[in-house]
Amino acid sequence: MNSHLSEVRTEAVAEDLLEIQGWPTSRPPRGRVIRQNEYKSFPELADIFRGRSKTGKGDAFPDFLVVTSGPTVRPVMVIETKAKEDALPQALHEASEIYGAACLEAGHPVLAVGVSGQENTTIRVGVLKFHLGEWKPVKYENNPISWIPTPADVDSLLSSPTLMDLAPVIPDPEVLAERADLINRILREANIKDEFRPAYVGAMMLALWHTKGNLRRDPRYVLRDINAACEEAFKDAGKPELARSLHVDEANAKLAASAWRVLSTLEKLNVATSSFAHDYLGQLYETFFRYTGGNTIGQYFTPRHIARMMADLCESTPSDVVIDPACGTGGFLIAAMQRAYDQSSLRYEDAIELVREKLIGYESEPVTAALAVANMLLRGDGKTGIRKEDCFTATDYPVNACDIALMNPPFPHKKTDVPPERFVERALEALRLRGRIAVILPTSLTVKKENAGWRKQILTHNTLLGVVQLPDELFQPYASATTTVVLLEKGIPHDARRETAFVRLHYDGLTLKKGIRVPRSDGRNQVPDTVDAIVNKRVIPGFSGVAAIQPGDEWAPGAYIPSAPPDEDELRTSIDELLRRWTSFYIRYAREVATQRKAIANGEIDVHPYRNLLSDAKRSNASNLPAEPGTIGGMFDIYYGMKELHSREGIPPGDSLIISPTEEYNGCYGWLTFRPLIEPPFITVAQTGSIGEAFVQTEPCAVNDDCLVLLPKPDVDVPLAGLVVAAAAIRLERWRFNYGRKLTPARIASFRVPTSGDLERWVEDRLDAWAKICESAVDVYSEA
Repeated sequence: MNSHLSEVRTEAVAEDLLEIQGWPTSRPPRGRVIRQNEYKSFPELADIFRGRSKTGKGDAFPDFLVVTSGPTVRPVMVIETKAKEDALPQALHEASEIYGAACLEAGHPVLAVGVSGQENTTIRVGVLKFHLGEWKPVKYENNPISWIPTPADVDSLLSSPTLMDLAPVIPDPEVLAERADLINRILREANIKDEFRPAYVGAMMLALWHTKGNLRRDPRYVLRDINAACEEAFKDAGKPELARSLHVDEANAKLAASAWRVLSTLEKLNVATSSFAHDYLGQLYETFFRYTGGNTIGQYFTPRHIARMMADLCESTPSDVVIDPACGTGGFLIAAMQRAYDQSSLRYEDAIELVREKLIGYESEPVTAALAVANMLLRGDGKTGIRKEDCFTATDYPVNACDIALMNPPFPHKKTDVPPERFVERALEALRLRGRIAVILPTSLTVKKENAGWRKQILTHNTLLGVVQLPDELFQPYASATTTVVLLEKGIPHDARRETAFVRLHYDGLTLKKGIRVPRSDGRNQVPDTVDAIVNKRVIPGFSGVAAIQPGDEWAPGAYIPSAPPDEDELRTSIDELLRRWTSFYIRYAREVATQRKAIANGEIDVHPYRNLLSDAKRSNASNLPAEPGTIGGMFDIYYGMKELHSREGIPPGDSLIISPTEEYNGCYGWLTFRPLIEPPFITVAQTGSIGEAFVQTEPCAVNDDCLVLLPKPDVDVPLAGLVVAAAAIRLERWRFNYGRKLTPARIASFRVPTSGDLERWVEDRLDAWAKICESAVDVYSEA
């Protein structure tokens, strides 16, 4: 092969490695990477390399020069590439002794990086730093690092003269998703079915790690070498029976020809680097659900920061025996391992040795169990405690022997009809007296009346310490289930006088973007505060609260966290969305609005104040609700909608606006022949369907009884802008309700409504602007 072409390919590898580590690879000012002679366009760099070629007879041309951002660039990293994998020493020599030395003489400390090899062979990376008069390798756990440092790592290494150790950093979620997409396409082209792809990736990851990247890429040997490496790794771990579950088809000629592409992609992600901070298998497996048809066995793998939060909630220690009866890929056990390391003053290897015999996991699904074992091996747990067994039938299941249980049991599914309650009970059997369990449960189990008996049974023998409502999007895009963390202490009957802590975790540091959960741009992360609020029973309105729970009570944080005035930025966002939906109604139904207005004017449709249509009993019920000043109950009488519209069956189409519990078009269900209508303005709130959606109604309408109707109290002046603010405030409290926890008048009466002259004026201005659009649309049909 042409040597120049080979080196160009290695340069492409180096560029890919830079992108994976978060470097913008465009030229300055858009990016931070300069290629070969491009530096001559930058006067501040040109002098550095003049006359500094490898031969000393001309100017130098480093393959890559990574520079600072800003108007004046200076070098921070020099990269030299070589096509042959065994040429890494030469690449490092040139990067350091020639180009790096030139930078040092010009007063610019830099890192010297060598990259050697090809994607279809083996990629080698080395990094040197000038320290105490010579170029020395940057290390991790006493071994030279094998990856290009991130921008933040380069800043740290160059700003600290003595820093020579560097831990690997997991790539951004978008990078993982992009590489998983690439791997998925390669495996699809090799005719690997969806359900087998995670196992194939797991096998290749484990093989790379076990051999330290020394796998032959030749199609004649590569698949056989992968299987042999996995078998050896599982044998070393005492789990030889799992090798067949993490196994590639050696007869697949298409895969044999393209396996090097998968291995190269994984190598670039530092898979061969053992690090407790990298739960790569778990993260890639989660990412792969995006491409493999979603959930196949009822398993949704817990995001790793949530697993660690649960270990923190249990306050696990290095001496605790930790069990996960449904361990998936082992994320909870890794979280316990990481916490043990963080709490100790030991080296990582010594900390792992300390907890190795104290981590127990059961997983009945063979591929997932194999992935869990591989994951633990990658973390340094050479004799993993993962069992490929059903926790309900395992003969070695520990009873009264564990201190901590962490789990996210599979929710009922076509392949697993075991309810989560049984997993909780089984986990409790494993715990010693006063042992703790943190478990993720479907929210319905913690709130529905039909599950009150189970909750009462649990609290007859155990104490409810805390409950955390998790973000709605936590398991997206793989699942949309609403979930809750429940924290219990075994063996101490729940004292109804004891306070239980409740938290709504709204911001976990991530947000959903294009189907991937990525770090929030504003950095908001309530996970540390969640642990603090549960452990120390803190009351923070809108976020956390405490309450004395009776055995059969619901465990819903929404029932026990006091309301707080909404954050003004969130409130303005809610108001903006509310007004846009209000306007969308007028745009969509301008003709119908004009027709109804004409019918009302002609006396064909009668309109009445809603109180005049209600019985004395209904008015009395509303008057008995809490009515503290500054709350929904203090500003509004709250009624149920019209029972006559509970079923619209048999009511013919017509000219009357009907409101129902939908989130679209300001709650508009459609137009029926129905009399009478309710005189506006007022607020409607959905009790079912789009629970908690609140809208301001400004046209006469009839309201289905799955909605509440909020009328300003006769003695309280609530302008239209005030109705908008109140509706927006209610919408921000939707998190308190779901299909298991009904929205009722009493439950919204205590919601706080902010009062601010500036806010009301802002709303009035927005209302005026949108109202012109609304009326313009209706006028088109009114004039007709």
